[in-house]
Amino acid sequence: MTMIAFGQSDSLVWKSGGVLNMEKGSTWSIDALENYYVANGNGIQKFDSTRTLKFKQSYKSLGNMTALVPINSMKLVHFSEEQQTLCYFDNTLAATEACVELSDQGIVNAALVGKSSQPNKLWVLDNANSTLVLLSLDATVQRQEIKNLRGILNLGSVSQIIERNNQLLLVDPQKGIYIFDLYGSLLEFVQRPNVTAIEATENALFILQGNELTIRSLQSLDEWKTPLPIEGITSIVFVRNHFFFGNGVGVHKFALQKSE
Repeated sequence: MTMIAFGQSDSLVWKSGGVLNMEKGSTWSIDALENYYVANGNGIQKFDSTRTLKFKQSYKSLGNMTALVPINSMKLVHFSEEQQTLCYFDNTLAATEACVELSDQGIVNAALVGKSSQPNKLWVLDNANSTLVLLSLDATVQRQEIKNLRGILNLGSVSQIIERNNQLLLVDPQKGIYIFDLYGSLLEFVQRPNVTAIEATENALFILQGNELTIRSLQSLDEWKTPLPIEGITSIVFVRNHFFFGNGVGVHKFALQKSE
């Protein structure tokens, strides 16, 4: 049963599916098969869905990893804000081609990246001119831009980019969540001061705020709230009806269920 099927009268309980411990300050991500990717310093590790270590690589020349984006189960994109590069790995963490210098793509100061639902594309936030760029990773398709976001929306900052269901969601951690269509037209603003992070599916928006998770239907706009299962959660991924919560020292897997 999907989360959005729950009603306000339902009593919800968290069921733990285990934890993958990691060093403090590590960067992590999860792919559609529930493989874990963890980076700390110059090393990257891949764990399968049972949290068994499968591959480990060290790429000192790539600089510190800001994000590792699973494009699909066979392609990963390593983004380094420090070096302003995108580098590509296969499912064994082997480098597959030369890294892309973002300056060669006309991007001056990339601060964030986010996966696009469109094949082989990636959203990049250029802080220098407050522009979102939909970058084609194979360079065969003309790129798309949404310009002057801060000027148009009075954004303070952007902490997260998510594309779901032909919509683009941007998080301003002080104000809330801006929802656009893929051409840059604002569809909705969800006011949420001090939002920590979000996740989204085709049907639901999950909002981390304080010690609480809000589940918001994207159809009816009804909302349900439930306390988070552990303290200190700063990041969230939702895969195959499971929540993965990061708290800086581990990735915790949970299911949210109706109580018996």
